[in-house]
Amino acid sequence: MLTKNDIKRILSDALRAELARTRQDALSVFEHDNPAALFNALTVAQRSRFEEVAGDMFNQPAKHFSSLENMVNYYYAAFLYYGLINFLTSGTTGAYKKCPHTITMMDEEANGVKAEFAGVKRIVSLVPAHHLYGFTFTVMLPHVLGVETVALPPLPTANWQELLQPGDLVVGFPLFLQYWAENGKEFPPEIHALCATSPLADELIARLYELKLARFTEIYGASETGAIARRHHANESFEVFDFWEIDPNDQIRLKRKSGSRWQVLPDQAEMESPRRLRPLGRTDYCVQVAGINVYPAHVEEVLSKHPAVKACKVRLMRPEEGFRLKAFIVLNDGYNESHLGIIRTYLSQKLTVHEMPRSFTFGPQLPVNDLGKAQDW
Repeated sequence: MLTKNDIKRILSDALRAELARTRQDALSVFEHDNPAALFNALTVAQRSRFEEVAGDMFNQPAKHFSSLENMVNYYYAAFLYYGLINFLTSGTTGAYKKCPHTITMMDEEANGVKAEFAGVKRIVSLVPAHHLYGFTFTVMLPHVLGVETVALPPLPTANWQELLQPGDLVVGFPLFLQYWAENGKEFPPEIHALCATSPLADELIARLYELKLARFTEIYGASETGAIARRHHANESFEVFDFWEIDPNDQIRLKRKSGSRWQVLPDQAEMESPRRLRPLGRTDYCVQVAGINVYPAHVEEVLSKHPAVKACKVRLMRPEEGFRLKAFIVLNDGYNESHLGIIRTYLSQKLTVHEMPRSFTFGPQLPVNDLGKAQDW
């Protein structure tokens, strides 16, 4: 069962995430170790937004609170009453979808993944607990394993060789692991790492083992479903967890063994065997930037409304380019590349930090190949 401290951590992480949404120095928010002070410093608009988010998570109307502690007490009581939390998808248009998870589902999932992490002595969390991924593996999993969680800011420059201890499970995200791989330092002995949120390149997984990582686990799932499957090595398909039942007549359908509702896989996938799959890509054309769902089509829509823009295309960078969005722009007559500054200013007023393209390319027409199909640039 969740404790009041668990609810406090969930709400504190949700608070940090709301503040980081619109700050260029987003990491400074996660370094801050006094969420009560962050709460007290909220503007009226920020507090209103945060109270709406908190209410939706705990199935309550938005309510005004004088302190973070009062909010924690209120929503802990709400959790005990309703027995569920609505995990919110990280939509980029200001709207989000509520994905309810009951106590039964939480227990089933935590106990269903438990066997993967036998021998883990401590969980080091670099991810927020108000997202389902962070909640399952840094709030619920420690309870069923009987180990402590140490929540640390996700700073690649920290002295991780001294912070980590043998037997640690590091619950991280792709960008952090990419930084570690580029840094080239070996992991301390007996370190496990866990990652989800977006697919990891096989080359990165292989590199982590070269740097003496004892064991790597990549989780496949979604906010709507929770953890579905896992893999441990590059070029390996994902094995579906035992707490899922797969429809033998339609292998893209599955349901929890404790439930009755059939669900469709959140991605296009190839089934290699009745319980092994390879995801082929998102069905909603969503990409992830630093663990946050971003929709390039939405960014294109905003960018196309600027008077300087005749046509545009937005996509995720290739791994060798970086981990943000990039934009290609065809300009209207009377504008040139010197107007990029006003375009950037316009976008910064309309988009979140994660949606903001990191690089811009200009040309007379959108890039296409010899067959007239859109291509990368």
